[in-house]
Amino acid sequence: MKINFDGRRELKDIYQVGNVIKDYTNTLYLIVGNVEDGYAMVNLTNNNVTEKVSTLEELADTYGEDEDVLVNAEINVF
Repeated sequence: MKINFDGRRELKDIYQVGNVIKDYTNTLYLIVGNVEDGYAMVNLTNNNVTEKVSTLEELADTYGEDEDVLVNAEINVF
């Protein structure tokens, strides 16, 4: 996996499905979900999943911190 850290952005902009986020503890999270089932975050460090919420805005409000950074992660499968 290749990881590049992107510059700081607004929480509402980085909390989008498919984005990978690094928090202040250096833990990586993948944003997952859809409108019908809700949204959650997968902890890529320990494979835990947060509780589902109804909207991406609610996800950012519940779990977002000012120190969160968008990560440009590239997964290569051989």
